[in-house]
Formats: sequence, C-alpha cells, structure tokens
Amino acid sequence: MKKLSLIMASVLAVCTAGMCLAGCGGAGGAKEQTLTLDNGNEYVGQVENGLPNGAGTMTDYLGSEWKGTFVDGVLQGYGTYIGFDLTEYEGFFKDGKFEGLGHRVSANGDDYTGQFVDGKANGVGRMEYTSMCVYEGGFKDDRMDGMGWMTWPVNDIYFGQWKNGDPEGFGCKLFYATDVGSVKDDYKTYNIYVGNMKKNQMDGWGIMKFYTAGIYMGNWDNGVRDDTNGIYYFEEGLKEVKFIGSFSKSKNNGWIWGEGTMYYNDGTSVTGTWNGTTCTNKTGTGAVSPAALAAERNSVNAQIVSSEYYAGAINAG
Repeated sequence: MKKLSLIMASVLAVCTAGMCLAGCGGAGGAKEQTLTLDNGNEYVGQVENGLPNGAGTMTDYLGSEWKGTFVDGVLQGYGTYIGFDLTEYEGFFKDGKFEGLGHRVSANGDDYTGQFVDGKANGVGRMEYTSMCVYEGGFKDDRMDGMGWMTWPVNDIYFGQWKNGDPEGFGCKLFYATDVGSVKDDYKTYNIYVGNMKKNQMDGWGIMKFYTAGIYMGNWDNGVRDDTNGIYYFEEGLKEVKFIGSFSKSKNNGWIWGEGTMYYNDGTSVTGTWNGTTCTNKTGTGAVSPAALAAERNSVNAQIVSSEYYAGAINAG
C-alpha cells in the first residue's frame, strides 16, 4: 500500500501510544490464539470470550486476508485487506467493511484514495484509472457522482456535474478535435463546451467554441446541434458573420437548415430558408453595422476562451 501509508502509519502510532499510556495491551489483555470460525475462516490473534477481540489476522478459504483490530469477530477501525483477486485496501473499517478514509487498488489496477461507506467509494476522492484517466470529486457506490474533474490521456478535460459515472448536468468540457489528426500542446486543436450534459454528451442548452473559431449558442440533442432559434458566429475572414435561426439534427447533421437570418460583413442581412450558408428562399433583407457585429462576436469569444481559461486548463491537465 502506498499513498496513505504515511497517514495511516501516523494514525496507528497515535492509537498504539494511546493504548500503552492507558496500560493495556489491547482488548483487555486478551491472549493470542488460533481459531477456526463457524464460517470456515481462520483467525490468528487475540481472543476473548471465544471470539477474535484485539489485534489479529483473518483469512478465508480463498486466501483473502484481513488484518487489524477485531471486536467480537469483526474488523473495526484501522486495518488492511488483501483480496484473493489481489485487491488491496488500507484504511478504516466498520463492521468488517471499508468505511472512512482509505486507499484501494482494485484487481484491475484502478487506484482510489478517498472516502468509503459500506465497502464502496462514497464521498470525495481521487481515482487513477488504468486507462490513464484521472478523476477527482464526488463518488456514489463506486461511480463518479456529484461535482468532479476528469482528465483523459489526450488531455481532454471536463469539470462539472456527474451522475452514475457520466458527465451529466451543467459542466465545462475542453476536448480534442479528432478531425485535426494530431494533439497539440497549446490546446489550439481543442473545442470548448459550456452547458448541459447527459451521459457524456452535449444535451440541452450550451455554448460550443470550435477550434476553428466558430461559436454556436443553442440547444443540443445527444451531442448534435438541434434548435429552431440557435446562434452561430463564424470565424473571422468569412463573408458570413452571424446566423440566427434553425439548426437541424435530422436534416443536416446539426448544421444550418430551415428558417433564419444571415448577417454578412458588408453590413447586409438576408432572411429566408437556408441549407447551410445557401439561402433557398429569400423573404427579406436588412442592414446591420459591421463594426457592431464584429464587436459582438469578439465579446462572446473573449468570454468563452480567455487566455486565463487556457492557462487554467493546461495547468490542471
């Protein structure tokens, strides 16, 4: 056992010193014996009233081992466990189950340090997965639940609400754009999303800043844009500056499809029916200040992807 060893050693030292000062050798001076319990488990340690009471070690027929202080046959307080499947645990027990602060390395190598209740990760903790993902935050019944922060091997980052092991609720995700073909250290090939999540997909209202510099504000359905009144700011250098209107998941894979208004950098606007950036049925035109459009886009962009955000994301990752 590793990460909690110094903490646990300190706790054990304090407990041992306390027993010595009190003039007791554990469990009221109980003698060490070897017992075979009714369930077949073998116990070596201090015994009182025919039961494990005091410091001892218990093993079952599979070879799992519990070591610590027993009270009426059950491990209580600080102890260790090595399972037949090589699961390792060091920390606190209640009625023979992991409870309180502890450190567990599961059979598959997943490494958790944090709070336990009823034998499972419950509360706040840190999990280092064998997949190289790292999570810090809330847990419920061994699953990520509550507020938490996850980093992935390609430096994807998510901070926000979790439910039953998945990002769900409000959160912020910085993730690699797979169409780029290579990961860059400066995060310029990453998209950033702020909004509602469901089962690790953008779902509900949210804002996406694409690595290409485009920005979408509107509704999402299972990771795809789908809204009758969404907003998209185009990247600089294009004749299109902004679109307000319909985005269709079913008709155009989340891109512009249907009624809306397109604003251009020459100060004009066109209202009608759209298929992407092509107007198939013009119903009206208008005028808008190019400077005001540019200022609006720059303001939105600055709020989403400030240099401070990137610095924080990189340092956290």
